[in-house]
Amino acid sequence: MSAFYRIIRTLAWPLVKVLFRLKSVGVRNVPKDEGIILCCNHTSMTDLAFLVITCRRQIYFMGKEELFHNKILGGFFKAMGAFSVRRGSGGTEAIDTAVNIIKQNKIMGIFPEGTRSKDGIPKKAKSGVAVIVSKTGSKVVPVSIYREGKLHLFCKVTIRYGEVISSEELAMQSDSRTELKRVAELIMGRIVRLWEMKY
Repeated sequence: MSAFYRIIRTLAWPLVKVLFRLKSVGVRNVPKDEGIILCCNHTSMTDLAFLVITCRRQIYFMGKEELFHNKILGGFFKAMGAFSVRRGSGGTEAIDTAVNIIKQNKIMGIFPEGTRSKDGIPKKAKSGVAVIVSKTGSKVVPVSIYREGKLHLFCKVTIRYGEVISSEELAMQSDSRTELKRVAELIMGRIVRLWEMKY
């Protein structure tokens, strides 16, 4: 964990705890020292803060390019270990970066839906996470963030870390479109199962 990340995490923890009734479950399911993919449903920009303060290891996030256009905000995200991806470009740079992060025994954080859910209900997963699985053979930790209604101050939020999905269970046979879709759906299904546990 970088010094900057540690400082931000330390400062954010009491602030988030004051602003939201945050409950964390199952964080011990995150392996301590190996490269993994952490997959979570996406409800709002606060999801990043919830994950950062509850996970005991640094998470390297993939974010849409637009988030990095502002020099100050973009600089902050980069200092936190985030990197940009140009959606729909067909480029491999972001995927290659994600693969390298995992090979360095770090945590690659991904929101499989590719965008925020306006109503908070998990949506279908894009194939990006399955592409990274196919290139790394990595395990996956499914995570859900649950709240009822729109995000507001002092609302109740539960972040639930599920059991690791092993590479054997993912059983990736190829990088065909059908296989990528199957694996992405399997991962998102685990996230939904956690989400349905609610609080």
